[in-house]
Amino acid sequence: MEKLDAIDKQILMFLQESAKLNTKEIASKVGLTVTPAYERIKRLESTGIIKNYTVILDNSKLGKS
Repeated sequence: MEKLDAIDKQILMFLQESAKLNTKEIASKVGLTVTPAYERIKRLESTGIIKNYTVILDNSKLGKS
């Protein structure tokens, strides 16, 4: 199992809140520069901790129940 530090956990939290955040925004929020933030996100993806990015639709706005 991959060992996560506090910054990894923060990155995951921000991505769960909004997967639309870009690497620069995430880096700023966690106190890193862009390159280390990018490398951490790629590591989280390659190890399977981040499995997928999804979109949640509002069915009522689409006219579906």
